[in-house]
Amino acid sequence: MMQLAWKLVSHGFLVTFLNSDSNHNRILKANTPNSLHDNIRMISVPFEFPVMDTLEGIANGMEALGKDMGPSVIDRVVREINARNEENKLTCIIADAWMCFGLQSVATLHKIPLAAFHTALTSFFAIYYFSPSLVSLGILASDGTPKKDKTVKFHSSMPALHSGDLPWLWAGEYMFRKGIRMAEEVKHIKWVLFNSFLEIEVPLVETLSKEVGVYPIGPLIPPEFLHSRTSTKVLPSFWKNDTECLQWLDKHYAHSVIDISFGSITVLSEKQVEELAMGMEATRRPFLWLLRPDLMKGSEAILPADFLERVRDRGCIVSWAPQLEVLSHPSIACFVTHCEWNSVQESITIGVPMLCWPYFADQFLNRTYVIDVWKLGLPLNANREGIIEKGEFVKGLEILLESEQGLEIREEARKLKIIAFWSHCFVSGLSLSCREGPCFVSFCLLCPTST
Repeated sequence: MMQLAWKLVSHGFLVTFLNSDSNHNRILKANTPNSLHDNIRMISVPFEFPVMDTLEGIANGMEALGKDMGPSVIDRVVREINARNEENKLTCIIADAWMCFGLQSVATLHKIPLAAFHTALTSFFAIYYFSPSLVSLGILASDGTPKKDKTVKFHSSMPALHSGDLPWLWAGEYMFRKGIRMAEEVKHIKWVLFNSFLEIEVPLVETLSKEVGVYPIGPLIPPEFLHSRTSTKVLPSFWKNDTECLQWLDKHYAHSVIDISFGSITVLSEKQVEELAMGMEATRRPFLWLLRPDLMKGSEAILPADFLERVRDRGCIVSWAPQLEVLSHPSIACFVTHCEWNSVQESITIGVPMLCWPYFADQFLNRTYVIDVWKLGLPLNANREGIIEKGEFVKGLEILLESEQGLEIREEARKLKIIAFWSHCFVSGLSLSCREGPCFVSFCLLCPTST
């Protein structure tokens, strides 16, 4: 959402970024004033936000958001902002697709357009959109549980998903029903913006466009990261970044470093952390590992004895790093990722091949696209106990970085990087050789200068 705000600012808009108090304070605490644009007004509303650093916390948080951040709150915020800013009244509402319930009435009341913004792959929305049909056909139970098939195909334009990879299974029936309700609400909104780009989902976007106002406006990445892998710009973040790791990367050859990151929510067992550490040691390659203090449930992450000493000449371990800046560094060879959509899209646009290790929700869907559709990476497969062993990491990295199959994957990554660049140009009008694309620019033209 913040990257969308930056893109709007680049088109001359003044953006008001509304958040809960807790998220608002986290952003301000983690960033310097210089990293926040003057034309992005950061405001917040009091809200008892549950801690969302676990799967249970996310489910509880989404339920609380639906109750406490509804249309009445947004209506009050719009009125207060417009009363204080006569010259810069709000001219548009862009809301996360999962928070659009009832907002059309607010937009209509204030006579301004409403857009829903879906931060994930278009296919993630489509899964919920097509689910009622699969319930009617008896493929899914009314609570979203697969009835019989080992794989589920939601539409002919989408790859089949393993029945254990459905994105709501981590939270059960509540998330299934909420997703269906979200899709039903969003399909009545004229502008449904997706942080994706047409070329990677052409058949699906063409199908959905007949019924929903689908507008892929991605990749939402600052242009300097698309032109070359040398940008030093550090973007706003929820967490305090360790930028010294960028200087560490400067000391390594091009395409030599393994980047390892599992985002802010993934939790691993002590055994899994140990296997990953031993795998990185066994590769004898330089690596940058984002190792959060809370990566292990209930305690700080524990590394094998003397591990840091043994890898000190080629390993860099940090608690948080500026991911886009790291991925775009010339030294990065590949990305070991949990397949959260922002991470995947950044890898695509920068041209970095992936080793895929999804954790929950849409990450399994993203892995399916990365491996089976786009051919940009390889899976990391767990043993019977659910542990990805040391040897699996070593094997995956050897195939990805040293084999003929890996060469083909890296070539596909290079090709899709070029496609992502031209898609960015088409949508944003960044290059004189590209005409402005209709998706993003047409929406912008609906609004004067404040959103």
